[in-house]
Amino acid sequence: MRTYSGPFLTTEGFIQAEINIEGGKDEDDIWGDDDTPSVVDFEEGGDSGKPAVIIPTLYNAHTHVGDSVVKDVPKGNIPEVVGPGGLKFKALEKSSRDQMIKSIKMYLRKAVEDGIRDIIDFREDGVEGLSIIKEAYEDFEDDLRLFLMARPEKNRYNDWELNNLMNLSEGIGVSSYRDWDPDQLRRVAEVTKSFEKPFAMHCSEFEREPIEEVLSLGVHHLVHMIEATHDDLLACAIEDVPIVVCPRSNMFFGKIPDIPKMLDIEVKTCLGTDNAMLSSPNMFREMEVAYRCAKMKGKVDPLQILMMATWNPRKDLNLGYHNSQKESNGDARETYVILEAAGGKPAYDVVTKLGPRDIIEIVEW
Repeated sequence: MRTYSGPFLTTEGFIQAEINIEGGKDEDDIWGDDDTPSVVDFEEGGDSGKPAVIIPTLYNAHTHVGDSVVKDVPKGNIPEVVGPGGLKFKALEKSSRDQMIKSIKMYLRKAVEDGIRDIIDFREDGVEGLSIIKEAYEDFEDDLRLFLMARPEKNRYNDWELNNLMNLSEGIGVSSYRDWDPDQLRRVAEVTKSFEKPFAMHCSEFEREPIEEVLSLGVHHLVHMIEATHDDLLACAIEDVPIVVCPRSNMFFGKIPDIPKMLDIEVKTCLGTDNAMLSSPNMFREMEVAYRCAKMKGKVDPLQILMMATWNPRKDLNLGYHNSQKESNGDARETYVILEAAGGKPAYDVVTKLGPRDIIEIVEW
């Protein structure tokens, strides 16, 4: 048994706590699992264990893992690089299935090593795109919860294709409102909701898009909102629609999300790394960039940034444990990452100083 004590991140913030761990390292735990250690005892206020910072495993709320096959340095603006017909899609068309599976596996392996256990991925290329990522994911089903948001192969409604996507994915995630004919997009949204699955989309990334029309589609969450106005963000807060921001990706194109404004308006805000060809899945790096660019826009508490990568997506996106292979008595258990203690304020340390190399172990509870 191993004992750790130190700041423990709850849904309300850090508390001092002590946990006892069993299992892992070829030891059986109380669940009979010799792969992942488990928390067998928790004591609030305890301080007799090895010093550590304990947080939920990191949650990457927006990726495009298929982009990992793109090896060229991207050049151009957002439409030229990631828009329909842009560099990204030209590279995807030229890549073989084996190349894509290999690159996706490398990306997912890095994500697991970096302390990530939940990923929401917007998957391109319709049914074939889902087939590719599902094959790559087979090696990681015990370590990673992957939530697949599919999209039609072309930006148009096709009843046969959409029904297949609904049966193979957890929801639909499209590029942006401006890429679609509004009537076609509305039909896709309506079918998605008829399957009781989430419909999400990028919004106001390159230019402002009509938030009234977007919200009328019944969106589950939006990604980016860089060019959104104050009233656009307020509408999202009123309609209880979360926003996922991806600052490293945005900064690649010379844009900075106004995280302080989103937080002041009380928009539910989460964090993702976006395109795999632009950024690694490293959420420690994403949190640091989010914190530093947020300070350029105003005041921000590092705890707010940490919450955007841990508890916020768990609570606000509410996507459950769809692919979890780790269940006890029918209830999925939470996962925590135990980090070396840096000795300072825990939220600031995690966001700006700690990283994958500081992970001691990952446990279940």
